[in-house]
Amino acid sequence: MRKELYLDHPTINWVLDHCKILRLGLVDDGEAYVVPVHYGYEETADGHYRLYVHGTRDGHKGQLLATNPTVGFETDGGHEHLTYTPPKEGAFGPAFRSVMGHGQVTTLIDMNAKAHALRVLLHRYVRDIPVALHPEKLAKVAVWQIDVTDISARVHHPTAAWQAALGLHEPVSRGIHYGDHGEVLSDDAVAPANEPAADATSGASVNDQA
Repeated sequence: MRKELYLDHPTINWVLDHCKILRLGLVDDGEAYVVPVHYGYEETADGHYRLYVHGTRDGHKGQLLATNPTVGFETDGGHEHLTYTPPKEGAFGPAFRSVMGHGQVTTLIDMNAKAHALRVLLHRYVRDIPVALHPEKLAKVAVWQIDVTDISARVHHPTAAWQAALGLHEPVSRGIHYGDHGEVLSDDAVAPANEPAADATSGASVNDQA
């Protein structure tokens, strides 16, 4: 298992809390179809995850979810933190955090269940729900529950702030460190003589999470 891959719920929750958009991987007539959605999540009493998404039942997404209830999902963020390790050409190592997994979709019919799912979703984006959610008025809103079958998080090139939040103790990548707006924050590309040289690659592969 990669050292950047995490299966513990605190790390998974932290990544889910800090990402904004979930990408659903669906099957459309034998081909892959990826759609971005807002999402909410919660853990069940037995420690499993549930994701909630909403939309229109007669839209393309709704039709595909009704046809094949098995989905993949992914969310990621934090790519603004970039490190360049010269002199290796192309050795840019962006920090990122991501979650990937699979699940089974259920269309929620019960109005109280739909209202609960929408409250969970809305509370991810606003501290206080600005309007009341009346279950009897949700008949036209399509809400889907994804019962997660497998899920994992990846934290790549964690910044000092991420390490502090997650209790990680991984070496910070050496190089030219850029800030959120492309400004150079620091340059520690040359390691002290008593420290092994840092790996200049980003560590990414075709099988990695993005």
